[in-house]
Amino acid sequence: MSPIKGQDERYITAREVAERVGLSPDTILRYCREGRIPGRRLPGQIRPVRFLWSEIQTVWDGDQQLTMGDAA
Repeated sequence: MSPIKGQDERYITAREVAERVGLSPDTILRYCREGRIPGRRLPGQIRPVRFLWSEIQTVWDGDQQLTMGDAA
């Protein structure tokens, strides 16, 4: 049997996503709040947001992201 896509993938932080796409972690978290990129709130008292890189790659278009209100 072949593994399900993403089954072995680990969750990454906003900082790790930011490093990969060249933005700040605050921008990544804002994009998540605005629904531009998928993220998950994990259970617990603090409820941190985590991301799957495969999901980010699926929806990420740097030029499109910037045209959604970030361009000066």
